[in-house]
Formats: sequence, C-alpha cells, structure tokens
Amino acid sequence: MKRLFINFLLIMCMSSSFAQLPENYSSETLSGTYTAPMGTIFNSDGSKMFVWTNAGQIYVSNWNGTNYVKQSAAVLDLSDEISGYRDFGLLSICLDPNFDINGLIYLFYTVDRHHLLYFGTPQYNPNTNDYYKASISRVTRYMLNHTQSPMTTDYSTRTILLGESITTGIPLTHESHAGGTLMFGSDGTLLLTTGDNASYSTTDTGSVSHTYYQQAIADGIMRPEENVGSFRSQMINSLCGKLLRLDPATGDGVPSNPFYDANNPRAPKSRMFAMGFRNPFRAAIKPNSGSTDPADANPGMVFVADVGWNNWEDLHIIDKPGLNAGWPLYEGQTLLSSYYNSGTTNPDEGNQLFKNLCAQPTSFVDAAIPANRRYTHHRPAITWKHGTSLQTRVPWFNGNNPTDPRIGANGSPTTGDEFRGNTGVAGTYISGTAFGEAMEGKFLFTDYVRNWVGVATLNATNAPWISHTSTFAPINYGSGIVHMSQNPMDGSIFYTNIFDGTIRRFSFYDETLEVDEEDITNIVFYPNPVLNELYISGLDQEYQLDIYSISGQHLLTKKLVGDSKIPLSLSSGIYVAKLIASSSGQSTVRQIVVE
Repeated sequence: MKRLFINFLLIMCMSSSFAQLPENYSSETLSGTYTAPMGTIFNSDGSKMFVWTNAGQIYVSNWNGTNYVKQSAAVLDLSDEISGYRDFGLLSICLDPNFDINGLIYLFYTVDRHHLLYFGTPQYNPNTNDYYKASISRVTRYMLNHTQSPMTTDYSTRTILLGESITTGIPLTHESHAGGTLMFGSDGTLLLTTGDNASYSTTDTGSVSHTYYQQAIADGIMRPEENVGSFRSQMINSLCGKLLRLDPATGDGVPSNPFYDANNPRAPKSRMFAMGFRNPFRAAIKPNSGSTDPADANPGMVFVADVGWNNWEDLHIIDKPGLNAGWPLYEGQTLLSSYYNSGTTNPDEGNQLFKNLCAQPTSFVDAAIPANRRYTHHRPAITWKHGTSLQTRVPWFNGNNPTDPRIGANGSPTTGDEFRGNTGVAGTYISGTAFGEAMEGKFLFTDYVRNWVGVATLNATNAPWISHTSTFAPINYGSGIVHMSQNPMDGSIFYTNIFDGTIRRFSFYDETLEVDEEDITNIVFYPNPVLNELYISGLDQEYQLDIYSISGQHLLTKKLVGDSKIPLSLSSGIYVAKLIASSSGQSTVRQIVVE
C-alpha cells in the first residue's frame, strides 16, 4: 500500500534536515535568492510576499495558487539614499494595516552621509557613498501601486515621518547598533526599536575616539548632552536605545506615551514608549494583544531581542509604557560593573548618577509610568549566555531580592531547554492552529550566530513571563537568520537567511490526511484558486467530499454523484479537499486555494 504524506504547499520528501525538526514539521527553501535579504512580510491574506535587502531594494512575489512568483524588478529602490555597510542599511519595513486598500508601506533605514548632506544640491552624486562617518536613521512612508502589475512605487508620495532633517533623525555615531524593527500595534500606532548607536568594542560613556561623536555634535546630529555613549539609552531626551511609538500619519509621538509633551509632539520624549536597549535589532508583537484605542497606551505585547555585549543575549517582553530594559547598567539579569561603576551622570537630570536612576526590582510589579523619571530595571524574560556552555536564566525573587535561576534548576519558574548564542533575534508569535495545535500561542526566537530556533511558552495566564522553552530547530539550521514571520495564508513560518540569500519555510502537515491508496488522476478540481464555487469533474460513481483547514479541522462534508458544483463560503486561504469513492474506497487529496 502506498502512503503519500501530503504537505499542503507541495509534496515533501523525508530528508535528514526534515528529521531534525519535531514530528510533522518540514523545512524547504523557496526558489530564487536575494543579495543580503533582511526579512519577509506578507499582505493580509498572504497572496503577496515582500522581501527587502540590506542595500535598499524591496521585491514582491505573488502567489499563483502553487508557489510565489518573484517580480523581476524591485517594487521600491532607495539604494542611493541608504548606507548599506556593515549591519546598516534598510533595516525594517512594514505594511499599513489597511495596505490592501491604501498601498502604504513604511521603511526604517540608515541614511548615507553624502545623501544626507548634499541631496538636492549640485554637489550630490547618487553613485557616491560616504561611510564610517556620522549620519542618521530615518523612517519614511510611500504608497505602492499595489493593484498594478508589475507593482511599482509612487515616489511622489514620499513622507518622512522621523529624520526629516540632519538634526531630527536618530543619531548614528558608530558603525553598528542602529536597531531596529518597525511594526504596528493593535491600536494602529507605529512602533520602532532603536539601538544605542555607541561603540560595541569598549565601555562607551562618551568621547570614545573611534566613534563619530565630535562630527555628530558639530553637525547638529546629536546634542552635546547626549555625548554619554551607551547611556543615551537611559535618556528620555534621546531617540537612541528606545521603543518608539508614533502616529503613522505624522510621525509625531502618541499623546498616551508616558512622557508626551503636547507642546513638542516630535521631541524624543514624546515619541518614547520604553527605553534601555542596546541593539534591539529584531522585535515582534503578539497580534491583537493590545487595545484598539491609542488613548489606552496599550499597543500590545512586544517581544524585543536585545543583542548583548560580552556575556548575555536578552529577550524582553514589553507590555506597558515607561518600562526600562536597563542597558547599559545591566546586561542579562544582573548589573554590568564596567558601566554601573563608571560614575557617568545624566546631564538632563541635574547630573545625577545614571546608576541611581534605575534600580533592580524587588518584585514583578512594574510602575506603569515611572514617577519623576526614576526607573526599575525591567529584567528580560529569558537571557542566554555567550560561550561554549548552555546556560539560560530567567528572572525570579528570593523574598525582595532579585535572583536569576537557570531554566530547569530547583526553584526556577521555567522548565525546558537551555541555549547559548551571540546575537538574539526576536522571531514571531504563532497565531492560530495552522502551524499545529500544540504550537498555537508560542513564540519562536532564534540566534543569528548559532542559527537554532527556540520555542517560548507563556505562562498559563498569558502574563509576560515564560514558563517553558524547547528547541524547534537545532544549531546551524539556518544561514544567518535575521528575520522570522508567519504567513497568514497557511500559517507556515518563513525565515530569512542573510548569508546564503535564501528565504526558507517551516511547514506543518497533518497525518490525518494521508492517502491510503493510489491517487485518482482523472478527477479535476477547478477553478483553483476558487472564489465561491468549486467544480469537480471526472466523477464516475458516488463520492464523499470532505474539506479541511490547513491544520486538519473538518469544515464540510458533501455527497457527490457525477460532475458537481459545490458552493463555498470559506475565508481566503489554503484548504485540503479529500474525495473517497463510496464503492471502491479509492481516495484523492487535493489542495485548493480560496481567494
């Protein structure tokens, strides 16, 4: 008897890499490669896949019912404006929640200094780059001609939301640590993570010679008061090292932000939602986890992977305004002595010592808005260690004293696997059951250097702490994983690999839809994709038709005699249709796509 395992995007063969994943999961590489891709996102129904590159191009691929077909020309190209060196470049993009109607797309990127200084003047040359000097990061918005083929950009719709001038951007004072991730909250506000933009090779408390601080101050890119290196992350009057929350229409801060100033809505403090990050390169939000009203100051539960320095990688969960992730006073769960004991003061707070402005917590209770700009360290939900030994720690308390037990240790609130790595990447929250019922509500995360994929389980009350961790994919499963996202069409997880330029996909298959007999090849399902009526021809006897969701949920049963028309009232997505012949017992399974 032949047994065909049906993967709902294609028939998968069993391979050694397949066997390394949990049972019923597979991985495949999509056709086509990119040069230094940075991430993959989808429109609301997954029919359009967007991939952006470090150099500043955005490409679209369209679903044709079987696979994604890449449009040859870039939809949008800002390579002349973007400084795409080292880990700078086009760092993040996101689609407007109403993209399928308005075609709006948002971009976060580092600006080439030559473009920043000379664009629009006779001195400007689009082929000239000016690297390793002070510049800014900015956020822009464009409207895509999203209903046209080929898809293009209406460049006349360009709007700079943040960084409209040399003095209003996010300062870049070294060759790394720009951040960051753009995403929309449940309340329609635009969120952005930014890095400290300080030196990564030494304790930077300001005036470090190999940084660009002098040039940044002279150009007005940075205030003299911000010449405190990594401690910019602890200043509400700096855009560095923050989770920003913006009005997507204007780029202004949102009035419900914790330090919003109605007289200056574009000030850094008006835009700040949370603070204390080093290099939060990747972040993700739990869908529909917040309020729909911006006035509630609750955009949702945000997972932020903060790339660590010498010892620890942090995964923070930000669920309320005014939280302080602690960098550079803290790395991991504990204080970082080289910064904590540096004696650096905050010029914006009467030159008080930074270490006196952010204390270790005594409980899990966080103040919603810190009174008088005095903070408590909001410790990471998990943190994993650099080096050769597995070690992952979580926040806990012994009475009022903060502790950091290892996962699985006696007295630890968290069970499961431990990890090690060097560059944390926040992946994606898994919505629905299409990726398997057991994975619903989990959070996937990874490490850019070690290329494993971990699974975090939130505690039973869905509070922002992790009760269990497990391994989904082992070490070296990717090739520089820089981004993860869930495809809304079928629930599969796409992960972007910057080193080999590939987009890969984790998929789930349901063994309940195995075919026990030879496929019936003379039966035709059409049209496919289908809108609201499915036709099946070639039926020479009575059949039973069953339609399932991609995760195996039974949705419809119908008896068919002869060629048949079946009305459908299914939402857009991928489904599985199974026909069983009443007399012979022969069966066939087909994938159908509902538009």
